[in-house]
Amino acid sequence: MAAPIIPILKKVAVALVSDKKGRKWLLGIILGVLFIVLMPIIAVLGIFSGGIDLNIDGLFDKVYEQQAKMEVVVAEIEETMLEDGFTQTQVEEAQTLYVFALHDEAEEDGFVERLIGCFTIADQTDEELVSAVNTEFGKDIKTEDFQNAVAEFRDTQVSNES
Repeated sequence: MAAPIIPILKKVAVALVSDKKGRKWLLGIILGVLFIVLMPIIAVLGIFSGGIDLNIDGLFDKVYEQQAKMEVVVAEIEETMLEDGFTQTQVEEAQTLYVFALHDEAEEDGFVERLIGCFTIADQTDEELVSAVNTEFGKDIKTEDFQNAVAEFRDTQVSNES
């Protein structure tokens, strides 16, 4: 017949509790089980109780604000360069440099004039332009990166001329 389980468990519990190593081992098991059981419950309650504020609206506001600032600078570059007699290709190159590499410099006074000043050489090569921009703004833009960034509108311009 089956032995009564309660007296056996009682003897095991007394043996574990009376021994120092047994108490540590038993406490570790109890804490581990509680951790495994309670952590998912705590996480779910935290999410659904409103304890986490993601503030997505504030994030979108910052993105829209940054986009608006960039649009103003891009328009200023275009307006100033076209008034000064630069080609549309040069305008697009300057805008590309601003968007991809110089957007953090736009807050400085005279940014647009400094950028336009890099386009002073007639028949300027990409290497000369990138070198002038790197010198003026203390950057390390690679010519290949610039060429990749402007390749799309240059390809479009070539296909329109054909």
